[in-house]
Amino acid sequence: MSFSSAQQFVARMKEDKEFRGKVQSLPNEEALKDFIKVQGYEFDQRALVGAMAACMAELDIMMESMNKLGKE
Repeated sequence: MSFSSAQQFVARMKEDKEFRGKVQSLPNEEALKDFIKVQGYEFDQRALVGAMAACMAELDIMMESMNKLGKE
């Protein structure tokens, strides 16, 4: 559940500008942890790093595809 929850959080951060703004405006780590729980997410730091790494890998693939299209 932890990794899946982290993936959902990262996807929402990627897609929801307002949500991302709220997260970025939190004053400290404790406020962030509380906000994440209130929003219904449950994950640890390791799961978050894994979800972020997966997101970055997706972006790499997308960028490679765009670069190939631009060269054609």
